[in-house]
Amino acid sequence: MTVFSLGRYIVRTQQHWSRVSGPLRFTHSVAPSSLFSWLPKELEPKFLSYKKHLFTEYEHLTNLIANGAGQQSNAKDLASRWNQLRPIVDVLEELDVILETDAEAARLVSDILNDGGDGDVADEERELMELARVEQEQRTVHRQALEQKLLDLIVPKDPTYFSSGVTLEIIAGAGGREAGLFARELLEMYRLLCVDRGWHFTLVQELTMVGDDIISTGSESPLSKACLEIVGEPNPIATDARRFGAYGQLRCEAGVHRVQRVPVTSKQGKIHTSTVAVSVIPSSDEISVDLPERDLSWAFFRASGAGGQHVNRTDSAVRLTHIPTGTVVTCQQERSQHVNKRIALEMLRERLVNSKVRSQTEAERSLRRCQIGHLDRSEKVRTYNYPQDRVTDHRLSRSWAGIFRFMRQTTGLSEAIQAFVQRDQSLRLHNLLSQTQSFNEGQSTA
Repeated sequence: MTVFSLGRYIVRTQQHWSRVSGPLRFTHSVAPSSLFSWLPKELEPKFLSYKKHLFTEYEHLTNLIANGAGQQSNAKDLASRWNQLRPIVDVLEELDVILETDAEAARLVSDILNDGGDGDVADEERELMELARVEQEQRTVHRQALEQKLLDLIVPKDPTYFSSGVTLEIIAGAGGREAGLFARELLEMYRLLCVDRGWHFTLVQELTMVGDDIISTGSESPLSKACLEIVGEPNPIATDARRFGAYGQLRCEAGVHRVQRVPVTSKQGKIHTSTVAVSVIPSSDEISVDLPERDLSWAFFRASGAGGQHVNRTDSAVRLTHIPTGTVVTCQQERSQHVNKRIALEMLRERLVNSKVRSQTEAERSLRRCQIGHLDRSEKVRTYNYPQDRVTDHRLSRSWAGIFRFMRQTTGLSEAIQAFVQRDQSLRLHNLLSQTQSFNEGQSTA
């Protein structure tokens, strides 16, 4: 029985209990999915199936461990999976309690109102209703935090989303000076977002257009290219996109931005279409290489070449192999095997760091090429239509009224970022639930 207080009343709600590994735990009889703010309506049946499968697996693992399966060869895997499921089960059960309590409190208030007849509610009952409202608000805040925690547990985020550092590059594309003017407006839009978020930003490069030439200074001239370095830490207590770092929020800005408007220099008043490309690359951490002894294979042999009789009498030469990558280095520079081992280890570390740097550089170039494309008007991710005062994100199939809210305020851009984060969550959740459903169907037909 769950007991909670509303004024001078005591309300008891009947719960269903089952014994699962020691303390009493709830069964999965309550279905809170319809109240999850992040769960689309069409995914509710799949989520209920996923929840049932998750509880069944958790109880099965609990019984296996309790009955001595912990002594088997796969005991480590069983314990690892059990530890992975435990926090998810705990959050689901706590949400079940909150939702059941909400329902019981709502029934209590309804009974009070019905007993009041023509609206004559006693002071004691008014006090009870007010306390019920306050407790409901408190539970709502707690439930929202639990819902977000549950989503993070079942749909893990890419670690780069929490990266605080990002390099944002703006490049004027098709449209000549009009594209350059819009590029500068985008630069200002992102600057205002940084100010609103409290992020640190540095303009590390600015190339402006003057006629057909490009110079590296300027203020209001059309912008050819700009590069911003932004540092924005994630907010761990936020429930919206702000809980991610600067890269997690700005990654949706990558791509070709298209503007449709009448240029200020146009004499005919015709609408022109121009493009600006934006690339968003997470800042790389300082590269380091960990070389545990288990990843190293040492071989010793007699050195060859000049050096006198000592060269051929001792195994001073060293051959070091990095097992995961197959990288091999040899060293016979010194007479001491100990010194050659130290030198070989540094040589190996340097080679692995250089290899990582090359791979990382190529990955960043590939990502940048993918984001920028050919700067063609058809390669748009977002369109800013000035005559219609509308911004359309083609990836989200969604439009916002009020270009000023995007370009000079941060409200429009913040809404677009949040919508993109929610879409990403829905896609990840859909993939997870679909995979679980396919697995369950395969198990049932096996």
